[in-house]
Amino acid sequence: MRPFAFESVPRVIFGAGAAARAGEVVARLGARRVLLVGDENLRRHARVVGESLAAADVACRMWAGGEAEPTTGVAERLVAAVADDRFDAVIGLGGGSNIDVAKAAAVLLRHGGALRDYAGQGRLPGAALPVAAIPTTAGSGSEVSGACILALPDDHSKLAIVDNRIRPAVTIVDPALHLSCPPAVTRDAGIDALCHAVEAFTIADSEAFPHDAADAWPIYQGKHPLTDVLAERAIELIGRNLAAAVERPDDLEARTRMALGALLAGVAMSNTGIYTVHALTYPVGAFTRASHGACNGALLPAVLDFVAPARGRELARVAELLGSPEATAGDAVRALLRRVGAAATLRELGLAREQIGPTAEIGHGIRRLMDGSPRPTSLADLRGIVERAYGDGP
Repeated sequence: MRPFAFESVPRVIFGAGAAARAGEVVARLGARRVLLVGDENLRRHARVVGESLAAADVACRMWAGGEAEPTTGVAERLVAAVADDRFDAVIGLGGGSNIDVAKAAAVLLRHGGALRDYAGQGRLPGAALPVAAIPTTAGSGSEVSGACILALPDDHSKLAIVDNRIRPAVTIVDPALHLSCPPAVTRDAGIDALCHAVEAFTIADSEAFPHDAADAWPIYQGKHPLTDVLAERAIELIGRNLAAAVERPDDLEARTRMALGALLAGVAMSNTGIYTVHALTYPVGAFTRASHGACNGALLPAVLDFVAPARGRELARVAELLGSPEATAGDAVRALLRRVGAAATLRELGLAREQIGPTAEIGHGIRRLMDGSPRPTSLADLRGIVERAYGDGP
């Protein structure tokens, strides 16, 4: 086995009520003034965090302009709006969108320039401002990852800044904050987390994973035994608890297990990387405006069907963990999608038939993701995957 490295956040605070310790935790970073990145729907949660910061004598300025599927322009407008202030740290409160905007702000407030200057892997010239992540959904994994993913305006792709120096310095996972998450958002976020875990469990092995020979320890390294343990447990937790969290939004036990599953999935995929599902989700999301998690869900079964010849053992385990040991992994995922009322095809999401080809072409060009597939995937193969995920009908 080729040697591998493993990275995660230095500190994770987990449990109901943990958000009330935000001030104590952020103060330990040496921060005396912080920027809190959120959105208008999170004012109640922001008050909890703000009161905790005040009690720890940490000054706070909130920016509530976050939005779903944000573009690079959102982060750049944020930085312009607070340019007259100085901060010791940035807090991202919300789903992955807000946390990624917080990471982008941490880069620009420290280094200036434009986000495109830092696109790619390991492009930061030095440390960003410390980031504290407080997720209010169980899904994105951004709270533990070294990646910042934002949409490009007038484009069908994403800008990715990938660097361990934007991995949060501390993550506070408070499942009680998730109780206010609407069922549809809970469902789509949970599907996103499931996809992270499954892709982490089935991606190319670390020995075969492509990387720059000049970088002995790249941020993404493919799967290895440590990530497998995390991914398997995440699949099990999400498979057993997603429906309960969707159907009973006030079920704190289900929320807690989902939060743990999403956290483990995020730690796994932030080391392994992700592959075909996410490469295709980016153009599908741009074409349909459907949520990131919904796009992942509609694509995941078709991708698993395709990689099955290369990942038979892993996919049998996925089906078992999802409670369908006699089914294929693709069908086990389809059953879970039906159980929680999620779209099972790209047609249901609104993708036009004439967009199948462009979706495959755009996805095929995202080599940082496609090169991690455990099975070589040509453009024709990718088009076949999209056609299978599209489903029947006019």
